[in-house]
Amino acid sequence: MNSTTEKTVNNIGIIGGGIMGVTLAYRLSQLGYDITIYERSDSLGGLTKHFDYEGYRIDRFYHTILSSDMSMQNLIKEAGVEDKLHFTETKQAFYDNGQLYPFNTPVELMTYPPLKFFQRFRLGLQIVYSLMESDWREMDKVPVEDWLLKVSGKAVFEKVWKPLLRAKFDTMTGSVPATYIWSRLRRMMKTREGVTSKEMMCYLDTGYYSVIEAMEKVCRQHNAKVELNASIDKILVENGRVSGVIKTDGTIAEHDTVISTLPSPVLASLLPEGFDTFTNLLSQQEYLGVLCPLLILKQKLTPYYVLNITDDRIPFTAVVETTNLIDPKYINNYHLVYLPKYIEPNSPLATMPDDEVRTSWLKHFKQMFPDFDESLIKDFIVQRARYVEPIRPINTSDQIPSIQTPIQGLFMGNTVMIYPDLGNGEAVTKFADKMVTEILPTLKPVTAH
Repeated sequence: MNSTTEKTVNNIGIIGGGIMGVTLAYRLSQLGYDITIYERSDSLGGLTKHFDYEGYRIDRFYHTILSSDMSMQNLIKEAGVEDKLHFTETKQAFYDNGQLYPFNTPVELMTYPPLKFFQRFRLGLQIVYSLMESDWREMDKVPVEDWLLKVSGKAVFEKVWKPLLRAKFDTMTGSVPATYIWSRLRRMMKTREGVTSKEMMCYLDTGYYSVIEAMEKVCRQHNAKVELNASIDKILVENGRVSGVIKTDGTIAEHDTVISTLPSPVLASLLPEGFDTFTNLLSQQEYLGVLCPLLILKQKLTPYYVLNITDDRIPFTAVVETTNLIDPKYINNYHLVYLPKYIEPNSPLATMPDDEVRTSWLKHFKQMFPDFDESLIKDFIVQRARYVEPIRPINTSDQIPSIQTPIQGLFMGNTVMIYPDLGNGEAVTKFADKMVTEILPTLKPVTAH
């Protein structure tokens, strides 16, 4: 007796080919659903994209995989690129008043010269307090500055916390809840190993994009389609239910399920009339962008992965030397130094010409490192992104959109929704799994006969 196989599946369109969109496609295509990814650029990856430099891959932006990021590590293993994953001890320091101070072990914390002994004790108390507090909803009600000042005191706030807040939120810290520092402290402390308090991180020797590439390969093996250079103009809705998308070239693609991984305001611009409350909710979400020049150097600059900067006269807010994590042999023995600055949408830095960025950044860079020889610079590449860090104002968690939108068959997921977790690969891939769990019961079953 011959048998035939029939599949009854939803035709699912995923808008956005960043790490969340690709993870969704990876999970759903393996379950037998027909998937099409729409990505407006010429490759998948979003913020995790790379560029080729003299035959080597270099990440456009720096990314961290902590030793405690088990969801990300499991995904890397499952996707078949575990052999490219390496663990390394990393170090960080502070740049204060022209000096570099290591800031890693309990001993270094308790002997940090810019602070007096009692101030160092209060800094340690802040870390302990964050580990003891388990209810993020309580942290959500408290302004981050108030929380830090109460526990750490003014001197610690000015020397330690204020520079970190400036680095992450530009000038918008006044509306930021305590969850942001609370989440960061809890995440980072999980990477510390033993009494030496070593910080362990991981990297992929062919770049962060390797996991995207591996998942894309699996998606294609399961007949998922990937449309690049495919911008979406509108999401089609009929009788309250999604029916497909219109691409900017005017073509229509029919889908009975659509999943958006776009930033909230971008999704709002694609919605039809008649959903004003939802559209307004999405439109009002604020994001910081980033201006992140990359110095490609011919030799090592410092021994630190991250050098936090306390001087607010310096336009960039950290020196991130990723080749103190990544072995330089994987990038032609160059040394990579990122000089990031998170910026508000109306910041003049958002449109500053690249040559002016270079002049300003290098002026301050050479003030920090007066003995630096500019002939060691192989390249200076300015990188930008508009939607990077969502800002969740104090006590507004009720305004976070749901995975299931008011439009039947339209689902959404982006970094606004992972709150109070931080916008990193670990949190994003975990949220993608959460989305799959919520979406699956709404789909037609995949059946075999």
